[in-house]
Amino acid sequence: MKKLYRVAIAALLLSGCATMEVRETTRTMERIGHDPQLNIVSKVTAGEALLSTFQYTSKTGYQIYDGRAVSIGGGRVAVIEGDFLYRADIEGKPAYCTERQVFNMLLPGMTRNACFADRNNDGLLDQVMVASDLMWWHEDVNPGIKFGPGVETAPIDRSINSQLLYQGYSNHTLRIAYREYAGDLARPSFSQDLSFEITSFPAEVTFRKIRIQIRSAGNQGLEYQILGGY
Repeated sequence: MKKLYRVAIAALLLSGCATMEVRETTRTMERIGHDPQLNIVSKVTAGEALLSTFQYTSKTGYQIYDGRAVSIGGGRVAVIEGDFLYRADIEGKPAYCTERQVFNMLLPGMTRNACFADRNNDGLLDQVMVASDLMWWHEDVNPGIKFGPGVETAPIDRSINSQLLYQGYSNHTLRIAYREYAGDLARPSFSQDLSFEITSFPAEVTFRKIRIQIRSAGNQGLEYQILGGY
């Protein structure tokens, strides 16, 4: 089952006139499943996965596309490619704020989040804002910083993902490789090379509980359906 989590946002130290309202946070979802689905006719070429199982997290939201450093308010805002942003309103106007603290004062240890505005709605962040205790500091960004929708995936700790790879068909022998991965690392002790004798098509083969109907196989690829087993 997919689980939806709200990303915890570090609070900006705001008071007085420095106001902000969060409109849209980033989202992190846990994805567990397999590809392709049952009874779907699929085709792969040699070396491609005919079946994959997966467990990973997928984070979506707005992301910085290129890094930049901007001086503001006696300090510096430094963002990097891939930084996630959440949607907010600052003093009633749209803004995109960093999840991590990217503003550093000249005094050691003083860090804060920063927000940006796309005043022309052209996909470029052309103004940076940092909250002081009583107001927002504003500074133009020229040229603007590219940003837009972004996705970041990561394997779940201790998850086991697996693949069946098509290795070819010749002399009436279908070759398939089974591979397991712990997180994003291959597990050599959990790899296995398989072969099945097939003299005519369609034919059905079974690995563990997975049943696969082989519709055709050859130099042009493998056409098949997953019939069941997971």
